[in-house]
This record gives sequence, structure tokens and C-alpha cells, in this order.
Amino acid sequence: MENGTQSTESPELIRMALDRLREKRELISLVHTGYQSPMTVIVNYDDRMLEIDKPIDWPGTLGIIHILFRDETMVWNKVRVQVIRTTESSIFTEFPTILFRLQRRTNYRVGVPNGSTVMFMHNNEMRQGFQVIDVSANGIFVCTDRFAPLQPGDILLDLAVFFPGAGTGLSAGTYMNISRAKVMRATRGDNKKYCYGILFDLTKGEEETLLQYVRLRERELLRKGMF
Repeated sequence: MENGTQSTESPELIRMALDRLREKRELISLVHTGYQSPMTVIVNYDDRMLEIDKPIDWPGTLGIIHILFRDETMVWNKVRVQVIRTTESSIFTEFPTILFRLQRRTNYRVGVPNGSTVMFMHNNEMRQGFQVIDVSANGIFVCTDRFAPLQPGDILLDLAVFFPGAGTGLSAGTYMNISRAKVMRATRGDNKKYCYGILFDLTKGEEETLLQYVRLRERELLRKGMF
């Protein structure tokens, strides 16, 4: 495993994944630079190539594409293939030689956009100026340039987390409120920043909101090829 992913070059395991996608008509998405398709399906495959139902907005590329899909445990998987040819209704690609699987662990962390921040109450004082470095399904890792009197075991209340987006309006970013959390570790990085691991004590609604963001972020990083 490397950078939160597993990979296999086993043709048998790759065929098992393809069998499931074909037989159950599980949805997949096709990705290449500047494009992500609507959901589509694998129509058929053999040992040499895949046949994929061609999305209505397919731009006609004959280059390398990525196929994204979730497995039975809802973990994102990815294969990289070369488009061989297209017809009016189908895309034909080479048979994939390697399958990547993004780990689904509660504490698996994904990087967040630059400018992600958090503020919270600590010992009846508002603390801010913390940069969020990464996020998991149960917490965040944050750093600040200035010393903050946070110790492992300290309780944090009324956390307000912001993850910037790429656009304006609704796409400008994601705001998230977490009612309670605990400081799990405090470190001093090589860059002299003060960093803290924070574990959330999540309500059901907070857990669903956070998990939704983590999954969306995973998908975004997969689409960009940032494993």
C-alpha cells in the first residue's frame, strides 16, 4: 500500500472486478484531462479489450483515460486504459493491466484545498488561525504559525470548518459545524509550525456531512490522479 492506495496487476482480480461491473451493470465514470463523463456501464469485455457504452457527451478522444468505480464496500477503484476506437454507441479500450483501490479506513486522511481553516472554542476562548492540512472520516490535522496552548486530551467546542471550492456561490466552498472534538496529539513540524491532530465527537448528522465531503474529495483527487 502506498499513499492510501492498494494496487494489483493480477489479471484474475481485475477480471473479477470487471465481471461484477458487467453483470450487475454497476455505474462507472470515464475521466481524462478536462473531462468527466456522466455515469455509464461496461457492456462487455474479453482478454484484449473492454466495450463501454459511449456517453452522449463523449469528446472523441483516442488517448489514455481513467475508469472510476466503487467496489462492493463503496471504496473508489481506478484503472488506466488506452482508447482503441469508438463507434456510434460504444468505446473500445485496451484491457487494464493494473487496478488501484483507494483505502477505506476511518482514519484514512485526504489532503484538502489550500485555504482550508478551522476555528473553535477552547477553555472559553475563541481560537482561530488554524490551517487544515488533511481530513478523515473522524477528524482533521491542523497547523498554525503561532503557538496555541492545546494539549492532548483538551476538549474543543463549536468547531467551524471551511473547505474552499473552485468557483463562486454554492461552489465557493463547504462550511461544516462540529459541536465537539478532542485534541489527540500535538507536534512541532520541521517547518516550525505547531500542529495538532483533532478527533471529532460526531453526531449522526455531522458524521454524514463529513463523510460526504471526504468521499467527494477522494473522488476529486482520483480524477486528478493525485494518489
